[in-house]
Amino acid sequence: MTSLFSTYQWRSWACAPLVWGGLLFCVLLLFLNAPVQAQQRATSIVVRTSIDHRPFTRLLQDFVDEDGNVDYARLKARADSVLAPYLRQLATTDPSSLGRDARLAFWINAYNAYTLKLIVEHYPVQNIWAITPGPAEPKDDSPFALEVGSVADTVRTLDEIEHEIIRERFDEPRIHVALVCAAASCPRLRREAYTGPRLDAQLDDQARTFFHDDRKNRIPAGDGQIEVNRILKWYGQDVGDSPDALQRFIAPYFEGPVRDRLSRAAYDVEFLPYDWALNDQRSPSEQQ
Repeated sequence: MTSLFSTYQWRSWACAPLVWGGLLFCVLLLFLNAPVQAQQRATSIVVRTSIDHRPFTRLLQDFVDEDGNVDYARLKARADSVLAPYLRQLATTDPSSLGRDARLAFWINAYNAYTLKLIVEHYPVQNIWAITPGPAEPKDDSPFALEVGSVADTVRTLDEIEHEIIRERFDEPRIHVALVCAAASCPRLRREAYTGPRLDAQLDDQARTFFHDDRKNRIPAGDGQIEVNRILKWYGQDVGDSPDALQRFIAPYFEGPVRDRLSRAAYDVEFLPYDWALNDQRSPSEQQ
């Protein structure tokens, strides 16, 4: 027994350097590999000082006409090559270091781009409400509550982008002429992406175009009356929660006597029915 114990003890001490050396090697290997692993994780979200929205502009110019209608059939066929790369950029970008206008442009573009994605994934479709079960009309089971994809490293819904991010973080009522939910009564989908340096001018141009489009608004609509888009009623708390405040919000986008009467809130205000038909370049019969 003594001999066996002595032999075992000797072997244990003899092997100790090998064991400790192996452990040390493993620790060293983990230490050296840690920066690599951290770098790999960091590539999933990138903090940028600017964002290239030109790919989205090219898409909009190619698939959207002057009336803001979309060639969804052709976009569906090419979505993997023209839309998906831009969505991947939105997914891996952290806009927090950008200036206020660049951040707002980022989120407006994200809303409009993911609305296009939602439609082409289900196209042909009568309107955006037909994406979820039940009649193709506004309902509790909202397509705007569906997870549409990742933006800034978090999976989002259209409702979250609009209400919890854009409306919550940015005091900008003109976003309601820029966010396009794929409906005929929506503002026209602009044929260029929004960008920080040009955002104020782009939003002003959008508002002017929207209010002068008699398919969206009728200003004036006969003597003493205006008929305006129902969006302005739904979001009255943003654009003007009374007929007088709403008219003063609209006034800067007109000239002459109409502007004067709007500034004085001299019109009676009516709200138009909302047309949820898809903003598609093809007619419903052509979609079949």
